[in-house]
Amino acid sequence: MWIWEDQNWPNFTYDNEAILPILEKCIQAVSPLKQLSNMLTIDQRLDWEAAVLLDETLSSAKIEGELFDRDSVRSSIVNKLGISQGNKFHQQSDSMVELLLRAIRFVDPELNHYTIKAWHQLLFPIKPLVTPMTIGEYRNDKMQILSGRYGKQQVHFQAPGINQQQVYDEMSLFFHWLNSPYEGSAYIRAAIAKFWFVTIHPFDDGNGRLSRVLAERCLAEAEQTNLRLFSLSSVFEANRNEYYQQLENKQRGDTDLTKWIIWFLSQVEQAALNAKLEFERVIQTTYFWHKHQATQLNERQLKLIRRLLATDDFSEGISRSKYKALVKTSDATAIRDLASLVDKQILASFGGGRSYKYVLIDKKN
Repeated sequence: MWIWEDQNWPNFTYDNEAILPILEKCIQAVSPLKQLSNMLTIDQRLDWEAAVLLDETLSSAKIEGELFDRDSVRSSIVNKLGISQGNKFHQQSDSMVELLLRAIRFVDPELNHYTIKAWHQLLFPIKPLVTPMTIGEYRNDKMQILSGRYGKQQVHFQAPGINQQQVYDEMSLFFHWLNSPYEGSAYIRAAIAKFWFVTIHPFDDGNGRLSRVLAERCLAEAEQTNLRLFSLSSVFEANRNEYYQQLENKQRGDTDLTKWIIWFLSQVEQAALNAKLEFERVIQTTYFWHKHQATQLNERQLKLIRRLLATDDFSEGISRSKYKALVKTSDATAIRDLASLVDKQILASFGGGRSYKYVLIDKKN
């Protein structure tokens, strides 16, 4: 039995006593983040937000099997936040960044049919050529989540509603609940909202991404801030198989969401703990540029340093060949650039011969 076939649908219940210890741990992890953000300068806060938005955009797409170009996403974010001028854009990832900012920065207006359809249009600025789909309007047929080859497909889930009117009615119930005062924890509300929306599956495609944007919006409301303090999708992506299994398990059976809520809150807790590391990175980045404000660097070297400061992509060191690929230069130029960075005490080298690697000194220490 699908959950929406239960006679109590959509009156969800949960065991408050079982959830409370997990909720307390979640709040304890999240609460310091807002205080930490208040310790940062405006530029540092924008740097933090840019990193969170980058993780969120890349991870949410990756969950759905899409790989966005990191530099293109970064360009969109720095432009929209007014940090600097990016020069590499991709329309689809740019629209995803716009959607995240629109959803999180403007949490006061109530969500409704018009809003969610506008979000869907943002999510798909270009109509897919291979798979026919309706953009900006609810689906008008049965929706099933399938896997396996044709003729031997497994049905993981079937969503409620087989036509547009039935989907509209389901969404009307959802919006009525979402826009009504909620007596419980705002974090539990976010867990329910994410699950309920993705279970209705109102659109032909993009439901998972929209459900995560919706969860991020609810969490921003819970924290009473329009600054995204952590990335939820990056944790979901790291636990992707478990994420899908949790959804599938709960979309069968009754309307008790206790297990789903506990799992969701544990992911929020982990995302918040990860964000504390991001705070440390922001402080470290500020220290680095203050220390090297008079150091002369070319654009290739700057690109490398920004990547090393912003990510753990080369946590075990970057080789000469990877540097060449990153900045698109010749072997001779790569040798000069890296040697110069070592001389300026920005990079430290280790290894030997072709296996030489380089790490950022200040990040290493």
